[in-house]
Amino acid sequence: MSRGIYCLNFYEMGFWQMDQMPLSAVIFDSIPESILLFSFGMAVVGEYINFKKILIASIISAFTSMLIRAYVPIFGLHSIIGIFVLFVLFWKLLNLKPWKAIISSLISLMVLLLLDTIILSIILKAENITVEEVLKDTYRRIIYPVPIFIIFGLTTWFLYTRKKFLIRGSRIGKDEPYNKARFLVSLAILFQGVFLFVINEHLNYLGKYTLLIKLVCTIYFIASILFLKRLYGGDRPKKV
Repeated sequence: MSRGIYCLNFYEMGFWQMDQMPLSAVIFDSIPESILLFSFGMAVVGEYINFKKILIASIISAFTSMLIRAYVPIFGLHSIIGIFVLFVLFWKLLNLKPWKAIISSLISLMVLLLLDTIILSIILKAENITVEEVLKDTYRRIIYPVPIFIIFGLTTWFLYTRKKFLIRGSRIGKDEPYNKARFLVSLAILFQGVFLFVINEHLNYLGKYTLLIKLVCTIYFIASILFLKRLYGGDRPKKV
């Protein structure tokens, strides 16, 4: 729930309140979430998952996220910084090529936001509780994301063990070569997707749950994945 839910509370007076994330939530929420983000990001581009490196990246990402939530008071800016941190860690620590690192960052974030949009909304309605109340309750803050983590983890495990991917990587065979046109198209699609999901998350935070926007997000995500799979060839055998 560290990235899936916004860290900003809006006062009626018009001021932003920054979120002081408890250390227990960082350890039991942010770090597991980051592990899944990095693992999924590596799996989806056909690369090996090095758990030691991913754990280090996850700890850095989680504590960076805590600082961002505590000290960045501008709506949307913390999300941009968060994406940049993911990109740098994918690139420098997990050794992805820069163009793959940005695609992995955006796809992973989109999947997390999609799961958060669907599953958390169901939990909030079932419990008749608001996002603001969840953020104030450390126990709920840690427990509520567990179903999201389970589904995200199982999805990552399936993709990795079955060698299902969008972009061919070193784990699969010959690495996918960089193509500027395909990369720019991918970037445009994924950035639009993340923006759409971020707006949806903000509406969720404000308590404006709309089935239409959730449906649009889901359709956009599915269409984006299908398009990218066709664009890069996915796990289809390469033509000789």
